[in-house]
Amino acid sequence: MASALAAPLMPFLRPMPLPRPSTIRCLLRYSTSAPCRAEDRNLAASRTASPTYPPPSMRSNLRPKESHASHRSSRPKNTRNYPIRGTSHHQPAAPKLIPTPVAPLAEELCAPNLPYFVTRTPSKELPIYTLRKRGGNMLLTRVKKIDGKIEDLRDELRAHLGLGEKEAVINRITGHVVLKGHHRPKVEQFLRERKF
Repeated sequence: MASALAAPLMPFLRPMPLPRPSTIRCLLRYSTSAPCRAEDRNLAASRTASPTYPPPSMRSNLRPKESHASHRSSRPKNTRNYPIRGTSHHQPAAPKLIPTPVAPLAEELCAPNLPYFVTRTPSKELPIYTLRKRGGNMLLTRVKKIDGKIEDLRDELRAHLGLGEKEAVINRITGHVVLKGHHRPKVEQFLRERKF
């Protein structure tokens, strides 16, 4: 029983072999007690050299600041004008920081007297968003945050923008009006005229 327990411990109790000779040479190379090889002759000669060494005949010329080996810098550079690729799809106009003033309509055609109401976002913007679907080929405009009769807003937007029946639809699940195409500036002006 005792020998069975001692068997797994035997590899740990054996003495370690000596390191390889290459390892010993590598460690002695950095030893400060005794150098294992003679000092380099060039290093020893550089320590005892006179301050005037090297003589002028052996000194190299200083390198010029500008290279005269090549005359490419003196030639005019040929510039090639490549055609600029235009955008492959319609880019909506960048929004202005200060919107242009809009003349409101008559009181009976403005916000409190309409059957629908569009609430602004927390940052006081109109909830009109442009979307790109199908790899950028399908452009949509979405109006959110509509309360009241969504059908009336859809019909008025359809008439104002000149869209067909299938180009202005209502998403009944989210309560959004979805218009085909990018119409953000026109829809924004339409809502601002009605004091939204």
